[in-house]
Amino acid sequence: MLAHFFESYGFSTVLVGFVKEHIQAIKPPRALWLNFPMGRPLGKPNDPEYQKNVIRSAFNLFNSSSGPVLKDFPDIIPVKNGRMSYALPVELVMKKNEIGDVDIILKEVENEIQDLKQAYDNAISDRGRTTLGASEMSISDFAPFIATFVKGDIPKSPRKGLGAIPQLKLVVEDLQAYYTEAVTHRDGIDDFEKIGSWFWEKTKAGRLILSLEAVSLESENRVLRQIVDMSLITPRFWSEGPLPGTSGSGW
Repeated sequence: MLAHFFESYGFSTVLVGFVKEHIQAIKPPRALWLNFPMGRPLGKPNDPEYQKNVIRSAFNLFNSSSGPVLKDFPDIIPVKNGRMSYALPVELVMKKNEIGDVDIILKEVENEIQDLKQAYDNAISDRGRTTLGASEMSISDFAPFIATFVKGDIPKSPRKGLGAIPQLKLVVEDLQAYYTEAVTHRDGIDDFEKIGSWFWEKTKAGRLILSLEAVSLESENRVLRQIVDMSLITPRFWSEGPLPGTSGSGW
């Protein structure tokens, strides 16, 4: 839809997308269909040549004299077992009375973060970049900020013009980025299922975020309720069946 809008003002556009039926229905002027798992619009992570190939294939569509044009990217990156990525198992959903001492969980997360520091630093050194930083907070402040919500309080956002809940979302994303970048570099993992299982089922940080969800689920505070009402923090599937045009579900 945005492509049609930009084109009406004279800008040439090309779309890359995962759901072929949606592209066919919308009929953007130029589109490249990618048979990739959701969340990987350029294909393989940490493979710049492969990613450039995707971009070049998309840009080649600008040579088309008329449209709409829909081209299939030749490669397929299969999903595993018909799933697009990790989804939170029902048995991991916590009750508030199962949380325990928040200060103990906080200390465990802080220790975990410190244990991963070398791996994270090595990842940055090797890759020359990081996806962490959207929250504009220091790594050492992530867990205390989240823990305040788990205790039922709403801390003041450290950023002017950004509320506590939007800031919380960014902090959670940064915390996950820290763990993901560290472990993918340290252990050489490139698997949605393994990364998701490790973070949500094995780490103290995952437990802290699940505790946050538990508090929000049972809270009568409308601000805290936003955490689950807006699905801000934990991975969920839209449905048990596959999305149109894919071989698995997405979240």
